[in-house]
Amino acid sequence: MFKLTQLFWVNQHVLDFFFEPRSIAIIGASSDEKKYGRLIFNHFVVPFHGRLYPVNPRVKEIMGIRCYPSVFDLPEVPDLAVVVLPAKIAIKAVADASKRGIPALVVITAGFSEVGRDDLQKELVEALGDSRLVGPNCIGIIDTHSQVNTLFPNFELPDLGHVSLISQSGSLAIDLLLALQQNKIGLRRFVSYGNGADLNETDFIQFFGQDHETKVIGAYLENVKAGRKFIKVSKAVARKKPILALKLPMTEEVTMAAKSHTGAVASTMGLYKEILRQAGIIQCDSTSQFINSIKALYNQPPAFGNQIAIVGNTGGPLAMALYRMNRYDLKLGSLSAQTVTEIEKVIEKHGVQTSLSRGKADAPLAFLDLTGSATTEVIAEVTRIFLGEKSVSGIVVVPRSDAPVVSKDAPARIALIKQEFPNKPILVYNLPDITVNAEFEKYGISVFKTAEDAVDGMHALVERGRILKEYLS
Repeated sequence: MFKLTQLFWVNQHVLDFFFEPRSIAIIGASSDEKKYGRLIFNHFVVPFHGRLYPVNPRVKEIMGIRCYPSVFDLPEVPDLAVVVLPAKIAIKAVADASKRGIPALVVITAGFSEVGRDDLQKELVEALGDSRLVGPNCIGIIDTHSQVNTLFPNFELPDLGHVSLISQSGSLAIDLLLALQQNKIGLRRFVSYGNGADLNETDFIQFFGQDHETKVIGAYLENVKAGRKFIKVSKAVARKKPILALKLPMTEEVTMAAKSHTGAVASTMGLYKEILRQAGIIQCDSTSQFINSIKALYNQPPAFGNQIAIVGNTGGPLAMALYRMNRYDLKLGSLSAQTVTEIEKVIEKHGVQTSLSRGKADAPLAFLDLTGSATTEVIAEVTRIFLGEKSVSGIVVVPRSDAPVVSKDAPARIALIKQEFPNKPILVYNLPDITVNAEFEKYGISVFKTAEDAVDGMHALVERGRILKEYLS
């Protein structure tokens, strides 16, 4: 029997075997196109560039590829094995894979602690030996570079990018992956670890934190194991890159659902939130907020302060943005006398029928509805002035590109302002104008589907700035 340490090459991390394997065995590969063993096998036939070994004693070949009776018959020791067998048989398969010296195992199989079979899960862990395991009761992993894809749903790999996702849930993870695609956010890596019998959320946060190609880490967590270690590891990673958690609203019903889903017993609301806070993790209450936050953090700097500016040429979306700010501790920036003078000059010069908003004691605020007659030039000038205000930490711009007076060079003009203020985030809500919005994205300016979504994103940037300043300094 090979020891796992014998399999390492220089500086090899054990989790590299999961995401960048040179060879893979599919234990339980099937010739039946309706079975999970075939669906997973199909993912590796064309895009995967490594060596593929189906393992099934009852089949000679699958899609023209030789099938092996057991892992002991393979011509080499694979880096990764995916186990797609019933629970009790899966335990034997894991034991054999460990004896063969396979370092990384993904066990898709359900029927363990999530259904009350803690005894079977204990047997599974004991069978591991020196190997490491993702699962059981999971859909496994994706790496968009190596083309590893163990998902049994018929799911195409997302575009290459710099977001890595961690999820206890498989089905919710599919929804999150689809949402990334719809928002044109590229994926780096993904793991659904299910019951987390061996490797868990802390291991993957640490691993993704060390990955230079991962810029943002997102996690859906139903519980947190080893809270002190989780806080220590996450806090170290959050110094380098943002971590977001889509957290459960802790009610008795949700706790019951989590228990039946992955065997997780969700923590109480207060304890769970406090663990995430101490770990320097940005907390999200909904999938939409989670995706909007990732989108903002993907290419925008943190906002060091909770005072923001809003400018646009349409009243309704601006009002909705203000309403969404009430959900968070976000305020409109206060303006100096000099800034007020500069804004009033722009309004007068272009003949825009509007005026600055004012708060208590008639204090001028960084909010301006320029009405539908405002040109790109006016929007750009006001954006520049607002960002120049010391109290303003970031801005939401609503250019409404369908207005006849708004020229198609709005993205280029806003991009020039971004160069002037590289340390202040600029988020945009625009109509679904494919051409204009693609230009915004090309310049590294995030575009959102609604003004409220943009405020979600701004909240994440403010939280990131607060975390860097208060908890990670």
